[in-house]
Amino acid sequence: PPWSSPSNRQGSGETIDPVVERLIITIDGPAGAGKSTVSRLLALRLDLPHLNSGFIYRTVTLLAIERAAVEGCGIEEIFERRAAILELIAGLELTFRDEPSDSGADSGRTLVFVGEREISGDLKSVEVTSNIWRVANDGEYRGGLLALQRSCAEGAGVVAEGRDMGSVVFPDADLKFYLDASSRERARRRFLEQGASEASMSFEEILEAIESRDRKDRGRENSPLIVPEGALIVNTDELSAEQTVDFLVGEVEKKRFV
Repeated sequence: PPWSSPSNRQGSGETIDPVVERLIITIDGPAGAGKSTVSRLLALRLDLPHLNSGFIYRTVTLLAIERAAVEGCGIEEIFERRAAILELIAGLELTFRDEPSDSGADSGRTLVFVGEREISGDLKSVEVTSNIWRVANDGEYRGGLLALQRSCAEGAGVVAEGRDMGSVVFPDADLKFYLDASSRERARRRFLEQGASEASMSFEEILEAIESRDRKDRGRENSPLIVPEGALIVNTDELSAEQTVDFLVGEVEKKRFV
């Protein structure tokens, strides 16, 4: 598969015994609930590949924006060229590589490559963020990315996070989790995460943006954000990322040794 597992297993806690049979774990939930950090740490603990589905949609958005610049057309126009976008999706050579933190002070980061080119630093630009809905809300584009996402579970399995992992991409996953948190707690986390180089947003602005994103994710026609059937809901308001991962690992162990 086009996904690579971490080669240096560090971070929060020790890895548990290697998974013998394929194990597919999905982590869904709204923006800011801790999915990315928790899923990356859980994958490290379980020695499984990690799939951040949001990076896939961001990659397609970035490449489409770059094509628009080369062709001298507007962003809206390039996304209306459906055959061109579907061709881009079909030919996508995408690789993820998780890098643990050198200090162990955080969860590390995910590097994203298209071919040999690393694009990690470009995926959260304002332009990509403001246009990702053009891919994420389009049923045909989402359908074109299904095989790519599912291919990452062809080996030992995967820890997959997103907004439709347990409901659409891996409906038969071995374990499904839904991470949730209040909108105010999620806004607080995002407010504290703002780096010095970022345009500072007030807490109220972040809260409004998160609640707006929730409404769009839950109300969209294609693959709306829902609690997948059979998923265990985990509220992370009072939990750190490490505490959440410890809880999920316990649930995995229950499943493996039933």
